[in-house]
Amino acid sequence: MSAPWLLGVEIGGTKLQLGLGRVPGVIEALRRETIVPANGAEGIRAQISDAFPALLAEAGDIAGDVRAAGVGFGGPVDADSGRTETSFRVEGWTDFPLADWFRTSFGIPVVSIHNDADVAGLAEARLGAGVGLSPLLYLTIGSGIGGALILDGRIYRGAGRGAAEIGHLLVPTNGPEMRELETVASGWGIGRAARRRAAILGGDPSRFTAVDVARAAAMGDPTALDVLDQAHQAMAFALCQAVGLLAPKRIILGGGVPLMGVDLWLRPIRERVDSQVFRPFRGSFDIVPAALGEEVVVHGAIESARDALTAP
Repeated sequence: MSAPWLLGVEIGGTKLQLGLGRVPGVIEALRRETIVPANGAEGIRAQISDAFPALLAEAGDIAGDVRAAGVGFGGPVDADSGRTETSFRVEGWTDFPLADWFRTSFGIPVVSIHNDADVAGLAEARLGAGVGLSPLLYLTIGSGIGGALILDGRIYRGAGRGAAEIGHLLVPTNGPEMRELETVASGWGIGRAARRRAAILGGDPSRFTAVDVARAAAMGDPTALDVLDQAHQAMAFALCQAVGLLAPKRIILGGGVPLMGVDLWLRPIRERVDSQVFRPFRGSFDIVPAALGEEVVVHGAIESARDALTAP
């Protein structure tokens, strides 16, 4: 008996992806769309409806053969009910019955809904940089910062509404008050810090992004290096607290910001964590880059669909 077809969907703030697969780690058909936040949740659902038939055709006209779907959603969800709680970037997702919508719209009998960071962490645990290791702490560091705790290849959801929301940990800054980690160390936070300093290689400071900061830091610009230093400091502080509480075997850093590279991102964070972490835990874990690239959420969503299909 052949393996069932499974649908994996990523619904982010700017990116929409749909993928079909049967074998773990293999996406056999993929569609990628750009989200227009101004079009709201209804616009995204229209994009999904338009993309799904083309995806089926790419896989070989398998309409009716998709047995289960998994969705990685860019915001908090109630996984038990299959409803989105809200999106912080796109209007219209508050208390939306997304699992029911997929069942009704596409005739898919089994649908699993999780936060996008959770399914990305699941993918890295089973298919990527965390294979064979547990516990795993996964971070996606992009426009925001999300986290996932994976125990023995399963998403840990705490009391039911999610867990490991490390981006919302309060971290010390150079100022008098604590701030959420993602306001300091996300791509958006790094870009905002640069715009406030407005001294990176000239140009229009209103348009500075984390990419500009990384480019300027690589050229030795002191302001850019200082902005990144603050992000490194905040990230290391948060990771040290996470290690003290969770004692993960491995920490995986994914998302767009770590693509700055080892010298601008990974090594400074590793060095700070090593010097500041709870001493008895030093050497019991490592910090590595993610392995699965831009399709990580789709891979994880497919894995969550596989779990839902085989669950009692």
